[in-house]
Formats: sequence, C-alpha cells, structure tokens
Amino acid sequence: MDGRILCVSERVYRALLVVYPKEFRDAYGPQMVQAFGDLCRESVERGGSTGLIALWIRTLVNLASTAVVERVRRHAGIERLSAKDRKMAGVGFVALSTPLFFVAASLLKYGLGVGLLFDPLDRALMSDPERLRVFNLVSPVVFLGGLGLALLLNVYAVLRFNLSREDGTIVSTVRVEMKLANIVVVVVSSLLLGTLVGYFFLENFAYRP
Repeated sequence: MDGRILCVSERVYRALLVVYPKEFRDAYGPQMVQAFGDLCRESVERGGSTGLIALWIRTLVNLASTAVVERVRRHAGIERLSAKDRKMAGVGFVALSTPLFFVAASLLKYGLGVGLLFDPLDRALMSDPERLRVFNLVSPVVFLGGLGLALLLNVYAVLRFNLSREDGTIVSTVRVEMKLANIVVVVVSSLLLGTLVGYFFLENFAYRP
C-alpha cells in the first residue's frame, strides 16, 4: 500500500509542477520530483500516513508561493527584454535615417528625375570641390557605420543563441524571435547596405571608357 501511495504522490506532484514556468520545469522539474519522492519515503517511514499528510501540506504551501515568485520574475524579465529590444529598434531607425534619406533622394533624382530631396544636398555639398571631398571621405563611414550598427543591434534582438552541453558535447542552438520592429530594421538595413555598397563600388571601381 505504501508503495502505491508513494507512486501516486509522485505522479500528483509531477502534475502540479505545471504551475511553474516551462523553462523552470525543464531545468529543475526532474530533480524536484526525485527530491519529493525521497521526502515522501522518509515521511512515511517516520510518521506513516500522518507524516505524508504533513509533507503534502508543506509542499502545497511551498508550491503556491514559489510558483508565484517564478512567474512574476519571468514576466518582469520578459518586460525588461521587450523594452531593451524596442530601444534597439529605435536606435536602429535613427542610425539608418541618414543613409535612407540619401538613397531615397538619389533614387528619386536619377530614377524618376525628381530632385526635391537631392538638389538641396547637391547645392550644399557637391557643388563645392572641398565640401565634396569631405563628403566623399565622411559619407562611407557615416552611412555604412550607421547601417552596420542598426543591423548588428537588431540581429542580436531577433536571434537568440544558446550553448549547452549534452552527453559531453557542446550543442549550439539559434532561435528566431518574431519581433516586427526589429525585423523591419534588419530588412531595411540589409537592403540599404547592399544598395550603398553597390553604389560605392560602381562609383569607384566601375570601368569608364
């Protein structure tokens, strides 16, 4: 009878662990079930059914309190992480604003013949040889550096890397977080980066007969 009671107690306890967050259960669930089983056997050996009932009362109180703490802690961690990811998206949008303006102005000017954005830039910077020289030196650093920063920050926000050891082997996993703002920054930064690299390559290395 004691064996059946202990088996049922372990099964019930294992089912009750659902009150904890999944990550907590995955990390500590098996050890907690094993420890509870050992406590059950000790309690029955020392106090019989009364000892087991007393253990269950303590266990239920402990489960209720610690589960609430773990869920609150996990929720707070997710909120902090979400706020951090939103900040990365904001920094990314600011960093890509200058190259985005330049690419949009250039496409409108040379693609559609609309100089609304490009002509003021042309008059302010490119009409003067000295200013043009400075622009040609500084613009690659500003444009490519800003896009690189936006891309790296938001790739970090979207991708989650994890290293673990399994049977003596180090296993790496990558999980993609579907965060719209960060993904938009990654996509726009990648497109602009490819466009600007192609532009600078054509301007500096293209063959002109």
